[in-house]
Amino acid sequence: RVHRSTAAVAILCVARVRSIQLYRLAGAELRLEHEVPITCSVASLCQYGKYLCVADTEAYKILDLSKLRGGSPATAGDGSAQLELFPTQQPRTDPESGRVIRPPRPRTLVVGPNEFMFLTSSASDDDATTLGVVVTALGEAQRGTLQFAAYPKSVVYDEPFLIAAFAGSVDVYDTRQPEQTLAQRFFEDLTDTVAPGRMPRRLCAAAGFLVGTRVARLDGEDDESTPGRVGRALSAATSASIVAVAADSVYVLAEEPPLLGVDRMLRSGRVEEAVAAVDAALASGDASPNSAEVRYCVLMAGVRCFERLLLDDALQLFRRGGLDPRALLHVYPDYVAFLGPLLSPLSHISMPAALRAAIGDLGSADELVSASATEMAGNDGDQQALAEVLKANALEVLERYLEHSRVRSGGESSAVIDTALARLYVASDQHSKFAALLAERNNHVDRDMAIGFCSATQRHYFKSLVYRARGESRMVLDIWRQLLSDSEIQTDSHFGGMDEYIGYVESLASEQQDILLAEYAWLVDIDALASLRVLACLTDASVAELDADRAMTAIEKQQQQIDGGDQAKRALIERLIGAAHPRASHYLTYLLNVYVRQVRDCYSGDSAERLLALETRFRCAQAEDLRLTFRSWIAKEAAETESSFAALCLRAQLIDMLGTRPIVYDAAAVLDCVEREAPDVLHIERAMLLAALGRTLEASELLVATCQDYAEAETLLLRPQAPESLAQLAQGNGARRTRQHATKDEKTGEGVRRLLDLYLALEDDEMAARLVADVLRRFAECLCDSSGGDDVLSRLPEHWPYAIAEPLVVRQLARLAHREQASSIERGIRQSLAFAEQLRAVDEQRAAGPILLDYSQACAKCHKLLGSSAFVLVPESREIRHVSCG
Repeated sequence: RVHRSTAAVAILCVARVRSIQLYRLAGAELRLEHEVPITCSVASLCQYGKYLCVADTEAYKILDLSKLRGGSPATAGDGSAQLELFPTQQPRTDPESGRVIRPPRPRTLVVGPNEFMFLTSSASDDDATTLGVVVTALGEAQRGTLQFAAYPKSVVYDEPFLIAAFAGSVDVYDTRQPEQTLAQRFFEDLTDTVAPGRMPRRLCAAAGFLVGTRVARLDGEDDESTPGRVGRALSAATSASIVAVAADSVYVLAEEPPLLGVDRMLRSGRVEEAVAAVDAALASGDASPNSAEVRYCVLMAGVRCFERLLLDDALQLFRRGGLDPRALLHVYPDYVAFLGPLLSPLSHISMPAALRAAIGDLGSADELVSASATEMAGNDGDQQALAEVLKANALEVLERYLEHSRVRSGGESSAVIDTALARLYVASDQHSKFAALLAERNNHVDRDMAIGFCSATQRHYFKSLVYRARGESRMVLDIWRQLLSDSEIQTDSHFGGMDEYIGYVESLASEQQDILLAEYAWLVDIDALASLRVLACLTDASVAELDADRAMTAIEKQQQQIDGGDQAKRALIERLIGAAHPRASHYLTYLLNVYVRQVRDCYSGDSAERLLALETRFRCAQAEDLRLTFRSWIAKEAAETESSFAALCLRAQLIDMLGTRPIVYDAAAVLDCVEREAPDVLHIERAMLLAALGRTLEASELLVATCQDYAEAETLLLRPQAPESLAQLAQGNGARRTRQHATKDEKTGEGVRRLLDLYLALEDDEMAARLVADVLRRFAECLCDSSGGDDVLSRLPEHWPYAIAEPLVVRQLARLAHREQASSIERGIRQSLAFAEQLRAVDEQRAAGPILLDYSQACAKCHKLLGSSAFVLVPESREIRHVSCG
């Protein structure tokens, strides 16, 4: 007996010759728990809780196991531990034959909690009337007594029914009725047709019994049993609690569930009726939507719909029943061959045998399509077109179901589903779905199979997507280069062309510089402008390894066929310079020439007004600050301009590169390009190049007369040593070498006079007066010191206000007054020096000793008497003289 609370523990009662043993079976351990000594042999026993109902050779008894002690025999005298009900039937002797007639074997069984039933007969044969007496563990009768027409061969209780097996029938009694009446009888009508060996002999109670789809029916229908493994689709629906065992047969006493009728409908082709029956069973609660039986019926209905090419209905039923997608793939032979060992054989896919057989009987989808097209279109010309439509519909059903199953499936079927979907997407030209499938992190596409199919079908772009998902950048770029350059290869319409190619190259990691370098070398020969995007992705180290001459040659070849050839050259040379390429300095001159042409193009034709607007803006800023140079102004304007390719920014960059020191470009070549390509546009640039060549006078004249960049000219002429002066650009300046002996004042004076000459030559008299006045105010002293300034004053126009020349006139007058005062001072200084010399002589004479004179002593110079006049002694001649005679 198994405890109903748990199936892991069982109590086994074993009757031996002189004892009853109770064993506990828990897991794999069988342990003897209790042993009760007895005095008579036991014919039948059953146990519930602590009570044991025993039928021995003498009487029916109820034993209380809790009161019995080991080693104490259960005797009638122990009334508290044993309750004896009444005696069992004993053998008797037939008076006529003298033969001993043994009574039927006593039977006991549990019929409820602490309730037992035992059988007693009024006679000693099996045909005698038999009573089924139900008593409690205390021997009290709680229910009515059952009366049987004969002694049962086997009896079993399954709440609330009592089932008894007789020679010609199996009777079921309902114990809930007061009279415990007969509720149902089996086998009664089969005694003439069923062999005696197949009639029930014993009944067993079971928690459940798994039955296949082909079983011996209770109505006499006897289908052949399926050998080996049978389907389990109807297991739960036919779960029985009573099993009838015959000599060579086993019967299940169970009412046929509704889904067995659905199975028969499907076998006969009544699909719509079968689906309606399943829905009715689900609505009434007779079946569970997740049960194996319902899924079996739904899937069988789906197979029948697919067989008729009712594809939408089949798809809906497959989704509802959860068909294994691998089973559906077996209907498509092309995919079976494509997937190969990846797809398990149909016989190895877990499913009911009948369902497996039905799918196997479908054959291939192509055969179904061909047969249906022939049936629907006959032999006319529309048959082929109809077959193509039906085939496409069949593939669409496969695709939709695989997409549905992909969300729910896992394990070994994931690779099958994803790989099959990949082929479907490629074959149906569904680029977006194919790319999305490969982009998923957890996809299980067998990429080798996908690549093989793409190669076989010449779908090169789809193949490149597989390589891209695998991270094989070289393979991706090899395919795309062929698509871009080889006209014999059919280009996929989904390929984004050069834009997608460049975008992918730009997305490569910086560690893949070798790939980027190779792609640039290839692309610059194909599309110079497109190659600039790849060039921007290269590191300085990679650019330094670039074959610059080859790249420049490739760009020059395309310059006539494409717009922006100069832009491609400019970008390449800028990158070479930024990466310190060995050939950077060689191409810098070329870059400056490119800038010259590009700036010229920006200010030529319809854009000529840009140049005028630029100059006007500079003049307005210059009117407020005469110290403002065009170079500083345009640099500030470029910094505030958003577009890095605007004409203003381009010119500012050109000026900045021309002014960078030390100069590594060929100034003469660039000057030649400016004078040839843009003589009327790039005046400032031309002046810078002239200064770089040491042609300072030409540069200053150009700055003043043409560019009107007065601050730049003043810096060039008056402050050549300043860092911002254009004179610093000069290399090997001849003027600088020949005038090294000149003083700073002389150089400044020369520069001021040169500047005044340029200002006085201006046509704008007002601006000239303003500039000259500023120069005279700042450098009047320099002019006066170098040449007196008279020549400058003589050249000033007479109609100019006196205020312009005033600084120089004042300085001149001050200089003249200073000369007269200097002559008077000079005479006084000379007298002071003479007197000092005399004092020095007196001091020396005193140091030599006293001098003795008389009144007759005369001056050695004037020969007059000294008298009381002051005198001095001349040390060299020792002569005495008047102080005034010295």
